[in-house]
Amino acid sequence: MKRKNKKKLPEVSAGEALQQSLDRFAPLLSEVEFLRLQEEIKHPLLPSIRVNPLKTATESMDKWAQIYHWKISPIPFCPAGFWVDDSAGTAVSQTLEHRLGHYYIQEAASMLPPELFTIDPNDPGMTLDLAASPGGKTTHLVARGLDHGLVIANDSSQGRIPALRIVLQNWGAVNTAISQFPGEKFGPWFAETFDRVLLDAPCSMQGLRVSESHALRPVTEKESLSLARRQIGLLTSALQAVKVGGQVVYSTCTLLPEEDEGVIDAVLKRFGTQIEIQKVRLPASADLSGITRNGEFEYAPEVAGSLRLWPHRLGTAGFFACLLQKNQPLDLPTAAAPSRPLEKVGFARVLDDKPIVQALRDFYEFDLDAVLEEYGLVLMSRYEKLFAFPRRIIDEFADFPLEFAGMLLGEIVDNAVIPSHDWVCRFGLLFTQRKVLLSTEQCAAWARGEDCFDFKVEEANKGEVLVVCSPGGLVLGRGKVLKDRLKNLLPRRLV
Repeated sequence: MKRKNKKKLPEVSAGEALQQSLDRFAPLLSEVEFLRLQEEIKHPLLPSIRVNPLKTATESMDKWAQIYHWKISPIPFCPAGFWVDDSAGTAVSQTLEHRLGHYYIQEAASMLPPELFTIDPNDPGMTLDLAASPGGKTTHLVARGLDHGLVIANDSSQGRIPALRIVLQNWGAVNTAISQFPGEKFGPWFAETFDRVLLDAPCSMQGLRVSESHALRPVTEKESLSLARRQIGLLTSALQAVKVGGQVVYSTCTLLPEEDEGVIDAVLKRFGTQIEIQKVRLPASADLSGITRNGEFEYAPEVAGSLRLWPHRLGTAGFFACLLQKNQPLDLPTAAAPSRPLEKVGFARVLDDKPIVQALRDFYEFDLDAVLEEYGLVLMSRYEKLFAFPRRIIDEFADFPLEFAGMLLGEIVDNAVIPSHDWVCRFGLLFTQRKVLLSTEQCAAWARGEDCFDFKVEEANKGEVLVVCSPGGLVLGRGKVLKDRLKNLLPRRLV
């Protein structure tokens, strides 16, 4: 029996795809607002960036604006976020600070979901990012808890895990772990486990703004409804996984109501008072209320408490978000999570870390003990490599199969502890010995991956690995002392 060929949709141009989207949204807005929407999307979005508090202060924006000739303006709902007009200076993607993880380039609307959570930086608890790749919102969750709470970043696609890992490495996150499972599994596996869950759901991406990751294309009603069914399943899993009293944020980068208010309405009808929408007041004068009617469909009045970012309201891409609170346990089936002990993949707990702590103290005057204590980390070894793992992974998820956890601290070479690039870039300011300052010209060459042939360091011996800094104190990474030069040890991904 021959398999029927799938019917192909007729090819359409980007302009036609945009018009098809607009035609679907026109009934949801007044005539005046629809005209404003059409006018707004003619203009390109300004780049926007979010500052990394693990490596720098928000006040650094003023310095960067001067150096790179930027005009900056704050994003109203994200204290660490800024729109950047870089047309007269250096592109935001081309700075050394960006490559070293001091800020993340992210569309402003995507900064909204992590900001909706109530998070105490002194006691952030445990957070699950259910569909995390490429990791922008994961880094935001880490930043909001100042890296003191465990964040598990999950993505169902194996092909998206490497990008997620690189983003977290570059951000300098230590209290994170990465997993690769269908998000629908987490609710049954870990019912009432997490303090909060973020579900930035896979969607049709009908946000009316074009970018490399959000190309305009026609979306059929059948496709949108199929996505909505999966979104409901993922949101149900998120609600099951969160503790009673915990929060769930559901978000999409589409404006199609079937995938937005329609999904929220579906879970409200299923779970009733077991969950509720928490209204959020944003520091913005625009009306961002969710809609309660979509053609013949009428949603629960509470759905108006969700947030719908039309592009013309705040000058962002189209976006949707909703903050939910779980009031009671959900009567849903549970299941045993898969098991793969860390020992099976070669990890072993470092039972005596005193020699490692002492070696770093003697050579770099770096207090590893203090860092392990502050961030709740434990040392693990795998072959000759040393890792700092979140203690909560060892205590609560030791047998759960993970793609990665914590941060590579370094490796042991000839009885010496050589710190990793990521560890040095995160904690290098706490290294008070064996540091070398490069000139401005040397920094430019270093960023290109070139070795440094003209440097002076007192008492540096051949083979030693030094912490390399810019004149302004920016930690650039590590360099190895050779006979005639300082060898550049920047990872290839940053050159």
